[in-house]
Amino acid sequence: MGLESLFLFTLLGGLAAGAYVFETCFQRTRKGERPWLVPLVVVVLFAIGMIAAATHVHSLSRAFASIGAGTVNFGSGMVKEVLLAGIFFILALIDLIITFVKKDSPFALRVIGAIAAVLVIVLMGTAYIDVYGNVVWSNAPATVLSFVAGALAMGLGLCAAFGSADIAEKPVMYTLVAVDVVLAVGLALEIAAFSGAGLNPAMQIAGLVIAPIASAILVFASAKFNNKKTLAIVVCALLVIGVAIARYGFYATCAM
Repeated sequence: MGLESLFLFTLLGGLAAGAYVFETCFQRTRKGERPWLVPLVVVVLFAIGMIAAATHVHSLSRAFASIGAGTVNFGSGMVKEVLLAGIFFILALIDLIITFVKKDSPFALRVIGAIAAVLVIVLMGTAYIDVYGNVVWSNAPATVLSFVAGALAMGLGLCAAFGSADIAEKPVMYTLVAVDVVLAVGLALEIAAFSGAGLNPAMQIAGLVIAPIASAILVFASAKFNNKKTLAIVVCALLVIGVAIARYGFYATCAM
């Protein structure tokens, strides 16, 4: 796998990290018959993303050999991203195990995990802004905003789909709309970057319409829907699909 591996890592990893952040924000104490469900989904999604990212180096033995030989630049954005991703995964896994055994976990642990998740999300975006050979990637405002807001929007959508957040409640509704606005700004800046580089921004336009715009419209109209569970699932699907389309277009610029 080439850039597809990074696509899966930032999409699934960002989705998982974003969900962990907002579950911590909106559910101080885990409730229900399956309090372990969201942390399990987070761990599984992030694990899949990390496995995909590992294939990007083509040879894990070569990667470890490079570390042992001291040829790895630990100051680079991507190396920091990988190291912090490992820390977040371990914290999320510990959280899952404790929750599975005790039906809940220490809130302090979840806060530390959420902080690590936010840092991972930020590094997912900043890792690309020093790739100066790609004018789209190196456009810092566009890249960072679309990566960070995309992960947070998808994560909140996933929390809503699993019942950890109710998009009909004003705090959740306003938070999702605010994140959608930031995501829309990020994608609009990406569209401008694409156009400025003479590239076709069709996928970014599609992502803008499907993710932040369509999901925000549904959230504002949530009072008109009787089945809030179905609404939450649809909103989550729109956010994931829209971000995935735009993210794929982002990585496709490397081959243009």
